[in-house]
Amino acid sequence: MEDRSGLNPVIAVFIAIVLVGAVVGGYIWATWVGPAHAGQVVSMTVYPIHQELSTGAELGGMDGGANVYDEVIVLANVKIRSTTKLPLFLHDMWGDLTLHNGTTQQDLAADDTDFGKVFVAYPKLVAAEKSPVERNITLQPGQQIEGQMIFHFPVSQQDWDERQSFTVTVEFLHQKPLVLPTKTAEVTTVR
Repeated sequence: MEDRSGLNPVIAVFIAIVLVGAVVGGYIWATWVGPAHAGQVVSMTVYPIHQELSTGAELGGMDGGANVYDEVIVLANVKIRSTTKLPLFLHDMWGDLTLHNGTTQQDLAADDTDFGKVFVAYPKLVAAEKSPVERNITLQPGQQIEGQMIFHFPVSQQDWDERQSFTVTVEFLHQKPLVLPTKTAEVTTVR
């Protein structure tokens, strides 16, 4: 007669897999640190510009031809918060505009020099001006900053209105970028 007092090999392998899975899962759960940052686009001010510039023979253009100039300036008001126990180094910011046909345009946020020039060139935007989000700053653990980023896209207002999406990306050194969707942001159009 055969001794069957031992554990079935299939059951033993199953128990070993469950134990290893529990140990690995417990380790991951105990040591997991969530994202290092969080944020949102609170509101946006959009300034569409449409100009038709006539060129005549004296300017070297085609007689009576019109050059159409379209652009959209986007002021994005954002909040960014450090959720880690270490300092975060904010390096750069950009916006990605995906048009209705699926093409994407990217624009770096205006730097400190250009930020002020926007409000000189377009005085209608002065009422929407806030302090800028600066590049190359350090966010301390738990610190939150609020500020404005300015983007420029050479598209018509219709293209902007029919866009698939617009996202703001904040790049940190040694961390994954923070991608901020804008679907829930309050949007104001300045005319």
